[in-house]
Amino acid sequence: SIFLPDLDQPFGMLVLGDKSYVANTNALLVFPYKAGQTTIKGKGKKILDLPEGGYNNHWTRNIIANADGSRIYISVGSASNAGEHGMKEETRRANILEINPDGSRERIYASGLRNPVGMGWAPGSQVLWTVVNERDKLGDNLVPDYLTHVEPGGFYGWPYSYFGRHPDPQVKEQRPELTGKALTPDLSLPSHTASLGLAFY
Repeated sequence: SIFLPDLDQPFGMLVLGDKSYVANTNALLVFPYKAGQTTIKGKGKKILDLPEGGYNNHWTRNIIANADGSRIYISVGSASNAGEHGMKEETRRANILEINPDGSRERIYASGLRNPVGMGWAPGSQVLWTVVNERDKLGDNLVPDYLTHVEPGGFYGWPYSYFGRHPDPQVKEQRPELTGKALTPDLSLPSHTASLGLAFY
C-alpha cells in the first residue's frame, strides 16, 4: 500500500536496494524502503523533474532499472500527436531517459518514440525492449503500434516518420537528415491498439 500526500498521476514504481521510486507525471520521487515493507508513507524526495502531462493521456512515466541497479530508465511520451505544437514543446519527450539512481547524469537513451509506455529487459541480455503507441489521424490502418528492442542513441522516427523511414504527411517541417537514420522497429502491432506493457517468459 502507498499512502502519500504528494502524488500526481503516479504510474511507474521501482524498488532498488533500500529505496522505492515512484514516477509521477511531473517528477521522480524516492522513498526509504526496507525488505518486506508493505506500506510506504511520508514525503518523498524529488530527484528529477519530468515534463508534465501529455497529449491524449501521454501522462504515464514508467521506470525500470538495469541489472546492476546503476541506471534507471524513464519512459516519457509526446506532448502532441505529431509535433503540431512545435518541437520546443517536445523537449525531453517522446524519449526514454536514463539517469543515475540519485537523479544525476541524465541522458536521452533513445528518441523518436512517440509514447513508449511498457519496458522490459530481454532475459540473459542487456537489451531493453519497449512497446510504443504510435500516432493518430492517418486512418484506421495507420500507423502501426510496435514492439522493438531499443538501441542506445537510436532514433525511431517520431514525429517526422513512422515505422522506420515512412514520412508523415501531417508534419509540415520535415527533417530528412533525421528520417534518413530512423530505425525500423522489430515487430508491428495493429494500429491504435495502444499496448501498455510487455513481459518476457
